[in-house]
Amino acid sequence: MKIIQIDGIKGLITAAFMGVCLFAGFVLFPGQVAMTLWNKYLVSSFMFPALDLMQGVLLWGIVAISYCIVSKKGLAVSFKNTPEISDEELDAIIKSAKISSQFKMMNKKMAKFDKFEMSKKDTNINSVKEEKENSYMSSPISVNETKNVESTEEDSVSNVK
Repeated sequence: MKIIQIDGIKGLITAAFMGVCLFAGFVLFPGQVAMTLWNKYLVSSFMFPALDLMQGVLLWGIVAISYCIVSKKGLAVSFKNTPEISDEELDAIIKSAKISSQFKMMNKKMAKFDKFEMSKKDTNINSVKEEKENSYMSSPISVNETKNVESTEEDSVSNVK
């Protein structure tokens, strides 16, 4: 199973552009060539009627289909179905997608509530510059306590040596 995902109006415009280009490249251009060749050689030489673009496209289609029928190889392009997944596998995929979306939503909520403003007594110690930089923190430990914790960890590591 092949899935094509188109996101938004920009995706629709891109898909339409690709469709028009494929139609022009595989239908209109060879039809124009067939019409031009027919009109250049057969109209003047054998007094055949002149063709317009629509008739040139039909002539191109006739030539392409005739070639596919006459040649023993058939089309160079083959279409195959991919093996389908069972209902159990599809249910497992859907459940895992639901769980991951719930985790993502919970993580966003937790990140939103994790930020808090420092109290005024902690900010009186710091300068105005540090107050702007540390106005939101992700843990309830004050700035001074973190410095003390780092120094005690270094002391305990040096005592082990």
